[in-house]
Amino acid sequence: MKFLKPLLITTLLFSSCSNNVIRKLTSANQTPYAVEQLVTWETKANAVAIRSSEIFNLNHYEIPLDMLSSDFANDLSPDIRDSLIFEKNGESYVRWLINPEDTKWHLEVKKMLLESGIDSTEHSYLKGYLTASRSMIAFNPENGAAFSVKVSTNNTGGNWKDKKQTWDDANQIRKISDWVKDTLKKMDTKNLVIMDEPLGLGIDSLDQGLIVRNLNDVPTGKHYYLPGFSALHTTEGKLLAQLNGSSDVVKFWEDNYVRPLAKAMAEFSALTGVYYDSPHSQNFMIELDENKKPTGRVVLRDFGDAYLNRDFVSKTAHASILDIWESSNIVSGKFPTAVGLLHGNSPPSWLNANDYKKYGEIFYQEYEEKFSSISGVPISVLKNKAMSGNTFSYMSKAYPTNGPEWQNFFDHANCLGGAETTLSGEDCGEFFTKFQKQDNCFGAVQSFVQ
Repeated sequence: MKFLKPLLITTLLFSSCSNNVIRKLTSANQTPYAVEQLVTWETKANAVAIRSSEIFNLNHYEIPLDMLSSDFANDLSPDIRDSLIFEKNGESYVRWLINPEDTKWHLEVKKMLLESGIDSTEHSYLKGYLTASRSMIAFNPENGAAFSVKVSTNNTGGNWKDKKQTWDDANQIRKISDWVKDTLKKMDTKNLVIMDEPLGLGIDSLDQGLIVRNLNDVPTGKHYYLPGFSALHTTEGKLLAQLNGSSDVVKFWEDNYVRPLAKAMAEFSALTGVYYDSPHSQNFMIELDENKKPTGRVVLRDFGDAYLNRDFVSKTAHASILDIWESSNIVSGKFPTAVGLLHGNSPPSWLNANDYKKYGEIFYQEYEEKFSSISGVPISVLKNKAMSGNTFSYMSKAYPTNGPEWQNFFDHANCLGGAETTLSGEDCGEFFTKFQKQDNCFGAVQSFVQ
């Protein structure tokens, strides 16, 4: 019953708006309402393309698990596992999902099955929804599991075209997902939430992959996840600001998207040495509470499309990831960061070019303050680099890292992953352990000793 309150508030406030996209979908008696709300935002509050929000049968092929490469996270939800892995004739099989828009890549899978003497019939078990891009939201009506999944497709939403999901990419995503999750669970992040990717499957001979992404507690209704591009949507951005009592839409999203996003990205980069290759609003989601009020936290997703800072990562316990990462996405000698709140999208009617530029300036003010507090690199050093950018697109800075303050930061990289010592065995010291969670084993020992 707790999902009805925000729905009723929204209905009462905006029932007269014919284009209101904050609404309950018709199949809410099956799929959790907060999941369907995410689908609605993805497909109807997206200025690039309007997509169908209708539920569909998510078809799949049945492939023996031992024919596939696989990578399962230790904490993979049993409900998600059971949604994709099942037993048949005493053997484990995988439901290899088919994107309903794909007319190309799944036919390679079908051909491979036929050549291997395996039944290539398409089956249906899960339900699905489209999103703004190639990913889908899958729902298991039997056990209630809901999760995001990506497979190859030659037709997508928005500006994305033919998108093959390779196994090589899925394998990298699984590795960075485990690393980032392991790091951040030990650190006290005030503004950052991640969506990890706990399951990857691959067909080596076709270099095709399937990758699953968690929806965290969205299926329980505890939180809503608002895509960043939906906050900057002409209709939806304004309605949500009004729902939260604000008549100044630009200022509302400055306070509840731009500032928290800057802090979240600073926490992410300063603790991992990772930064986005495509830092646009497709990859960011604003966490809302049960009443659709922003919590001050921003959700980051899709770490496969990212740069790694070699100077930092090489000083962590996860340095081996550098061996499998694309060399062109490994950087040294500088620490770039960028944000493209509206890159690839259209500006809402309530936001002009000057507002957008101010968003960029505020972003870097918040980013540099938070990054400095974690890294020890003085704000004055960060501010020496001017922001560059284009109207309604990316704004960026690339900080040179040749100073001693940067080297000190890199030397303590392992400490920012929750460790007691640097990789060379030196004590981390109070500055580089102050963000460690107290339920981290080392943090608990520190508190006891003090």
